[in-house]
Amino acid sequence: MKATLINKIAAFIMVGFLLFILIKRNIIDENKIESNFKFSEAVIYKIFYPVDGGPDAEFQYTVNKKIYKNRVTFNPINQKITVGNKFLLKYYPPNPNISRILLDKPLP
Repeated sequence: MKATLINKIAAFIMVGFLLFILIKRNIIDENKIESNFKFSEAVIYKIFYPVDGGPDAEFQYTVNKKIYKNRVTFNPINQKITVGNKFLLKYYPPNPNISRILLDKPLP
């Protein structure tokens, strides 16, 4: 009986933690980018199809001579993305890891 209570508490804490991560990433970080941002150029260097969905594109960008990497899920019907494509990217200057690639803004 005691183990069941501990499992329920652990599950509750885990769900709370996951909700916090989702809220932080999708709301708080997004608001940071909208209130204070700079632009960079993102280059697609890998496209893959993960089991849980996709396709995903991995991209990299440079801020102050440091390379950052991230990934984005895209719709292959609406967005024709290939390795080597370049896109405009918004990033949060105090923490360039917080970024958003603008797939509707390809660069030549």
